[in-house]
Amino acid sequence: MLTGDCSHLPYSRGEAMRLTRETAERAEKMSFDPTHPETLRLRHLLGSPILQWPPSRPLHDPRGVASAVSFTCWKKASASRVGIAGSYFSHKAGGRTACHSFLEAKLLRYFEMCPFVVEIRTQYPAWNRADFLKYCEKGKRMPRNKIMTVDFMLTLRIPGYPFALYHGVSGKPSSLLEEEPVIARHRREANSLNEWGSTHEPMTENTVTNVECINYRRMLSYMLHTDDIGRHAVVAADLARALKATNAHGSLDRVLCMVARRLGWDRRLGYRLFGIANFLGYLSWNHQYELHPRYPMKLGE
Repeated sequence: MLTGDCSHLPYSRGEAMRLTRETAERAEKMSFDPTHPETLRLRHLLGSPILQWPPSRPLHDPRGVASAVSFTCWKKASASRVGIAGSYFSHKAGGRTACHSFLEAKLLRYFEMCPFVVEIRTQYPAWNRADFLKYCEKGKRMPRNKIMTVDFMLTLRIPGYPFALYHGVSGKPSSLLEEEPVIARHRREANSLNEWGSTHEPMTENTVTNVECINYRRMLSYMLHTDDIGRHAVVAADLARALKATNAHGSLDRVLCMVARRLGWDRRLGYRLFGIANFLGYLSWNHQYELHPRYPMKLGE
């Protein structure tokens, strides 16, 4: 414990984060109900899907907006006025993509490692179709201020549901959720997306804990410069089965390297396959614990 660390004390920020995490973990998992799509909450989706990579995606979504392969963010990172913006690499976005705040970057890492998500598009444009047609009839371009952007447009593949599902996500600080302008904004976003069958969900900084965010960053770093994820899928599944079956205990580095050597791989490849196995859904980490080579191996169920 660091000198002066008060995170273990009642009413501290650390205590609040722990309670938030435990509450989220106790939340009941639910199957997707197509008759009530408004109830969809990504973190509460029931199931343990395996991501097929590369995923099959149409060139355009039902609104005619390009898929991640050729999609261009409607607002660049430099357009941010309030948050710490940045451009981040994402396999599911097909390259670098813009985030307008640290909260969005935090959510991006969660979506990147969530096997329900097959595609990510940030700063997704949404507009009123009737207004658009009026401008077209007048031979005018629709003004940019008439087009709002949704922080994330995710393409989901849910086991048992035969179609791709488009899911818009707005990232907002929890302290602002009850403010009337934010409520009105979310209502407009949801109404606009629902018109063409997309669902909508607000997320906050509490959706992904700081420890979980750190863990995702490390998993992604293990996959750095891996352009052929699909080619590693079979051996990543082999590693996942071996890690689940082993009786070895100790640090992540000890257990992972021991199992990797047994399968004929060196340490570097073992870590790469470990990251890929989590990315594809063959493994899941217990995010109550920080993922670090020197810390204990803590796989989730």
